[in-house]
Amino acid sequence: MDSFQRALIFKTVVENQTMAAAARIMSVSPSVISKRITELEAAMGVQLLRRTTRRITLTEAGSNFYHRMVSLHGQWQTLLDETQDLGKNPRGRLTLAAPSPLLNRVLLPRLGPFLSENPDIDIEFKSAAYETLPLAGVDLSLARQIDDFDSMAYVGQRLCRYYNQLFASPNYLAQRKPLSDSDDLRSNACLLYGENTKATTWHFYCGDNTDVTSEASVDVSGRLSSNNTEALIAAACQGQGIAYVPELIIQDEIERGDLVPVLPHLKSKTFEMWFYYQKLDFVPLKLRVLLDFLKQQWKEPA
Repeated sequence: MDSFQRALIFKTVVENQTMAAAARIMSVSPSVISKRITELEAAMGVQLLRRTTRRITLTEAGSNFYHRMVSLHGQWQTLLDETQDLGKNPRGRLTLAAPSPLLNRVLLPRLGPFLSENPDIDIEFKSAAYETLPLAGVDLSLARQIDDFDSMAYVGQRLCRYYNQLFASPNYLAQRKPLSDSDDLRSNACLLYGENTKATTWHFYCGDNTDVTSEASVDVSGRLSSNNTEALIAAACQGQGIAYVPELIIQDEIERGDLVPVLPHLKSKTFEMWFYYQKLDFVPLKLRVLLDFLKQQWKEPA
């Protein structure tokens, strides 16, 4: 076995956090994985991993080697894809990473037509925290705009704009006085995003988001909070309170009538959803056709 193959095993271990997990993926025993890593470290004359009984961590040399390995592996895959693309038929496996709400509620429902149009492309989804994106080792990451992403290593492009709005169930609203302005939120049950949160401040921009006429900040409180957006949406549907979420991710609930807008003139500042992929000399055909598809899905008016 050569050093490149051992390095690929090392990459698999790092991305799956344990040697046992890497062994399952590669259908070998953990002892084989451990032996190959030891051989790699011996050949390089440097320790790459710190091992304990419960976890492994990267040394400084290991961290540098891993990130270089991700880049090299991407270039190798690009060479394979470029050669396969000579047949002009998009094929292969694409790995997409995104925060769970975006992955489940926005991306997944839109990709049915793409898979139908491209029967030789397989897709793997990875749920990832926003703070970890763009994710190394995947073909495409999608997330709210990342201000400080590494533009030397990644290409980033905006897909669409969106903003948060207030939504509640018809049942919740039927049991309370009608809301006329943002101050009325103080006397309502608000569903709060965060951990150990009993109160927060919601910021609103009144207008059409191209011509903001005024700004408002309201201190709100509620008995129910969560750092899981899915939990807040479910609570809103069950009549537990008012949620402040993007309309983009609750299309199904709106269409079913489970949620309706509250004070629709109030909305957050505008956010942007972007996609990110590794900067390569050659973008594989399978990724190019996906990018074109996504751009068409969120094509903005001229």
